[in-house]
Amino acid sequence: MIDQATIARIRDAIDIVQVIGDFVPLKRQGSDYVACCPFHQEKTPSFHVSPSRQYFNCFGCHEKGNAIGFLMKHEQMSYVEAIKWLGNKYGIEVNDVQESYEDIQKKNHREALLIINEYAGNAFTRQLLETEEGKAVGLSYFRERGFTDQTISEFRLGYSSRERDSFVKAAVAAGYKKEMLVELGLAVQKQDGPYAGELTDKFHERVMFPIRNLNGKIVAFGGRILSSEKSPVKYMNSPESEIYQKKKVLYGLFEARNAISQSKNCYLVEGYTDVISMHQAGVENVVASCGTALTEEQVLLLKRFTQKITIIYDGDKAGINAALKGINMFLQKGMNVKVVLIPDGDDPDSYARKHSKAEIEDFLESAEEDFILYQWRTLSANLNGDPYEEGKMINEIATSVSMIDDAGIRSAYINRASELLGISREDFSEKVNSLRSERMNNQASQYRSGQRSYVGAREPSAYRREENRPKKTKAEEELKRSEEDLIYLLIKFGRNTLHNLKNAVFGGEKVYEPSVAEYIRESLRVDGLEMSDPVLKRIYDIYFEKVGQADDTPEVERMFAGSLDQEVSTEAIDILSSSYRFRSMKIESSVADIAKSLSSVLPRTVYVYKSKVINSRLETLRSQLLSLPQEEEEKIKKLTQQIQQLSIVKSRLLREAKFAK
Repeated sequence: MIDQATIARIRDAIDIVQVIGDFVPLKRQGSDYVACCPFHQEKTPSFHVSPSRQYFNCFGCHEKGNAIGFLMKHEQMSYVEAIKWLGNKYGIEVNDVQESYEDIQKKNHREALLIINEYAGNAFTRQLLETEEGKAVGLSYFRERGFTDQTISEFRLGYSSRERDSFVKAAVAAGYKKEMLVELGLAVQKQDGPYAGELTDKFHERVMFPIRNLNGKIVAFGGRILSSEKSPVKYMNSPESEIYQKKKVLYGLFEARNAISQSKNCYLVEGYTDVISMHQAGVENVVASCGTALTEEQVLLLKRFTQKITIIYDGDKAGINAALKGINMFLQKGMNVKVVLIPDGDDPDSYARKHSKAEIEDFLESAEEDFILYQWRTLSANLNGDPYEEGKMINEIATSVSMIDDAGIRSAYINRASELLGISREDFSEKVNSLRSERMNNQASQYRSGQRSYVGAREPSAYRREENRPKKTKAEEELKRSEEDLIYLLIKFGRNTLHNLKNAVFGGEKVYEPSVAEYIRESLRVDGLEMSDPVLKRIYDIYFEKVGQADDTPEVERMFAGSLDQEVSTEAIDILSSSYRFRSMKIESSVADIAKSLSSVLPRTVYVYKSKVINSRLETLRSQLLSLPQEEEEKIKKLTQQIQQLSIVKSRLLREAKFAK
C-alpha cells in the first residue's frame, strides 16, 4: 500500500495534459486538447483531454478516465506503479507501506470529516432559507448585495443561528462526534467566561461561505459577522485540518474552472463577495485566495487551467501592495501577468453590482496593464526625487523581470523596463542577470541539501542565459542537442545493463552486455571523440570520475542538480526535466519507454551523435574552403579530400542506422 497522504499529494500535483503529453502529441482545441486516440487506430482526432476536469475521453472507442487510469491502460501499469511513476515525475517520494488498522482508521476519519462538512453546509443553507431568523438576517444581507436565488444556490451560501449552540446540538443529535466538530472548527470548547466548559457554535450569527475543493467537496467555511458590535472579527475561517490546507485552496475555483479553461485567463480577487458578484454578473473566470496571502501551491493550481492571470485588487494602498506581492509568484511559474486596479471607492464586488457584463468586460480589457507598466506607475508615484527610493524601484522591477525564464520574453521586458526607467539596457540587463544568478545559486543550495527536488521544477532550457552565449551555427546547435541526449541517458540510466547487444564496438557479432555508461564511454573512445560543449564535457568527466557502481540513480541526479559548479547544476536541472524530448531526433519519450528500450535507444542516440559530429566538422571545413582564395590550390585540395572522406564516413553511419536521418 501507499499511504493516503502521499496519494493525495500526487493527485493534487497532477496535470493531466503534462502526463498524457509524455506519451501522446496533444494539440490545443478551445479549452481542451485533442489527439488521435492511442487506444485504437484512427486518422481523425477523437481523443480529448480536459485540463479543467483533469479527465480524458475518446469519442471513438469510449476509453475515458483520469491521469492514473491513462497510465494503467496505456503503459499496462498497476495502480501502485502508476502512482509511483507520477511520484517520480512530480518529485514526490513514494514508499510502500503495509496498510495498517491505523491507516484504515485515518482514511475513514478523512471521509467522516467530509461528510460532517456536507451536513453542516446543508444545515446552514436550511437555516438561511427556511427559518425566520435566517430570512430576516442572512437572506436580507445577501439580497442587499444583489445575490439571486440561483447564485445563493450555486455557491451554497448559508446562515448560522444567533443561538450559541443550536448547530452543535443538532449535529450531535444526528450522530456526529463532538471531537470531529471541534477538529473542523464548527464547534469550540469555551475555556473561561460564563460559558466555560460548554461546546458552542464557532460561527453563530454569521452568514456562511462554504469553501470547496476541485471535486466540489466542502473542506472549510468562511463566516462573516453582520454587526461590528457583536464581534471585532469581521471574517472567521475554519482552521486547517486533515481535509483543508488553505495554501492549496482557491475560493470559487470549483465554480470557475471551466470558464477559466475556455477563456484562457483567470481573474484573481481578494474576497468571497468579489468572486460571487463578478460570477453573477457573467464574468465567471474569477477566484480568490481565501483571505490569505497568495501561495506557490495556489499559483500552480491555477497554472493547470491557464497561462494568463489578471490580478484585480482595490486601488488603495493595501490593494496595490497585494498586487505587487503576487506578480513575482506568477512570473516565476512562467505565467503571463496583467493587473487591473478598480477605481477608488469601489472594489470588484461593488463595481460588478453597478455594471453589466459588457461594461465590466470592456473596463477589464481597457484597464488591464502589463505588470512592468503597473509596477513603474505605482512605484514611481512615491519617489519624490529620492535616489534611494528610485534605487528600490529599479531593484523591484528588475527582480520581477528576473523571474521570467523564457529568454525572448525576458529580453523584451528588459527593453521595456529600461526605457521606462530611463537607464541603459546593458545596466538593467546586468542587474537582471545578477539577480537570476543569485536565485539559481540559492536553488542549487536547496537541491544539495535535499530541501528542493529538481523534478518538474522548471521547464527545459529555463535557466539558460541564451542572450550571453556566443551564436552557434546550425550544425553546432544540432551537435549540442545530441550531446544533451547522451548526457541525459548517462545520468538517468548509466548503471542500467544493455541486453543482447551486438555491436562492432564490443566485438562484432559477439553478444555483449555492457552498462549504459560503459557503452557511451567506449563508443566515444574508439573514434577519439569528446563532448564539444564545455559544460557537458564537465558533466561527462565528473560522472566517470565520481560515480561508482554503488551510487543509485537518484543520488547521481541529485549530485549533478546540486553541484557547486553553477553551470553544471543549471545544465543538469535542465536536462533532467520531468518529461524529456530527444532533442537531436525531435521525438518525445517517457522515462518508462526509454528504460524498456535502452538497447535500441542508446545505439541510435550514439549514431545520431556521431553523424552530428561529422556534420559540424563538414560545416567548418566547407566554411574554410569557401574562404580560401583560388591560388591556394594545395590547401583547397587537402580540404576537399577531408570533406570527401567525412562524407563517406557519414554515408556509412547512415547506412548502419537508417533511423539517424
